[in-house]
Amino acid sequence: MSNNNHTVKATFKFKDQHSKERFIDFCNSDKGLSITRGWDGCISIDCYEKHDDQLAVIIWQKWKSAANHESYVKFRHEDGSFDFLGELISCPPEISTLHPLVFKSDKQQIEDIIKDMCNKDHTVGMQHTSDDCIFIRPTGNPLNMEQWDGMMKNEDVSVESNKLVSINKMEVHGDMAFVVYTNHGKFNYKGAENDDIAVLTSVLRRVGGRWVVVHGHRSTGRSPADPLPSFD
Repeated sequence: MSNNNHTVKATFKFKDQHSKERFIDFCNSDKGLSITRGWDGCISIDCYEKHDDQLAVIIWQKWKSAANHESYVKFRHEDGSFDFLGELISCPPEISTLHPLVFKSDKQQIEDIIKDMCNKDHTVGMQHTSDDCIFIRPTGNPLNMEQWDGMMKNEDVSVESNKLVSINKMEVHGDMAFVVYTNHGKFNYKGAENDDIAVLTSVLRRVGGRWVVVHGHRSTGRSPADPLPSFD
């Protein structure tokens, strides 16, 4: 349930106004952007005209993943759309994959992620997990993200509160990082009240310029009346 969106910018320079109009007609047809917007993984696609060059058109696309975009591009090659486009443009298109630019340090970004992981609404934290992330429960049994989402949405589970107590240790090594933190959660499971202080570990990887959680582990909970875990 990651939020690793794949953003692509494509600039096309048309031979003349007539060629540009043919392209616009194609985009408006039932073989054009309606297919793109309905393609699996397409979040959005928008077209812009350059103010200083009206024969240049910029297409800004956002996809759920690079694989979704690659599947779409393969289809457009096979259906002849790229051959048609080649007749209209004056030079090869400029196509760039874009990554978000974040004006925070790695540690600040990871701290923000951990705060979201401790949100009462579990879907806030899941925005930062990779699709193949595994979460190990105190029993040792692992859950993938689909199973975790299903468990948290089960009517037997009701979360009263979930708060970050402290970040105990964090290390960043290139595109990998880990963080150990203490969490205080209050929840009801099948009528039984739970008020737990637990220690969690998250392993993160930088993907496309963005940190995502690829593995998680939770300790057994303890009562808030007990001494807090010590990391001196």
